[in-house]
Amino acid sequence: MTHRLLAALGTLLTAMLGLPQFAVADDTTAGASDTAKTEEEVPLFSLSRLSGTVQADFTNAYYFRGIRQEDEGFIFEPWAELYYNLYKSDDGPIRNLTIGGGVWNSFHSEETGHQQSPKSLYETDWYPIVSVGLPGNLTLTTIYYWYTSPNDAYRTVQELNLKLGWDDSAALGKFALAPWINLAVETHKTSFGPNKGVGLQMGVAPTLYTIPLENYPITLKLPLELGLALHDYYEHANGHENAFGYFAAAGTASVPLAFVPKGLGNWSLTGTLKGYFFSNTLKNANGRQSEAGVYTGSLTLAF
Repeated sequence: MTHRLLAALGTLLTAMLGLPQFAVADDTTAGASDTAKTEEEVPLFSLSRLSGTVQADFTNAYYFRGIRQEDEGFIFEPWAELYYNLYKSDDGPIRNLTIGGGVWNSFHSEETGHQQSPKSLYETDWYPIVSVGLPGNLTLTTIYYWYTSPNDAYRTVQELNLKLGWDDSAALGKFALAPWINLAVETHKTSFGPNKGVGLQMGVAPTLYTIPLENYPITLKLPLELGLALHDYYEHANGHENAFGYFAAAGTASVPLAFVPKGLGNWSLTGTLKGYFFSNTLKNANGRQSEAGVYTGSLTLAF
């Protein structure tokens, strides 16, 4: 990663998230000799261990695990995550250890539920990340969320997430499903209903086809997702609940922006069409709608 990439990232973060700009030291003097080192020989505190993602999403509706937040007006959802790899190995019970953190925002032109300024900033989420790579291409990621509302539309909710994902591409090749499962435990207040709850989400994201265009291959995927309530996650007003919360099916098409210089990271565009099917509980909460369609356009920088 070059100093130009870090400078570009700092500028983009400042523009998208309102963060203060910072100076990044020129690391070109450390580059030539380090390239010959193995992963184990790279110093613990090295920029080569740093990676991240910055993304800007534009969408027509915001549903949080099937719970409608806003479906009118202009919705802009920029987010960023930084990761730092502490350990990497080809054998042993732990193959990878990475720490990081992220921030996610949702700006609404409808000023959803605002009680104070900034009126358009409905939600800002802060979260640390700890990711452990396991044998068999399994990854266990622990994330602790603070779901905050800068415009005071709701009180801050805290939630612990434990997500297990499997990169099954080595086992299934082009038929890989990339399955995952996530346990969500509300620890402070709740996103739905009167009581803190526990939810379970699971899904797959198979690649259907890649259109082999030179420099601009288009990758088509079909993500599927199921949201369940284990305890008080989608409870009725009378306290009872059904296990089923929602089902979602989506189609995505992504293309790399090959015209962007490699020194500025990997840029891509993605379009997503997603259909939701709700339980009766969420249907009642979502304005008597049993289904909903969401389309999203995303600009992504990964480095």
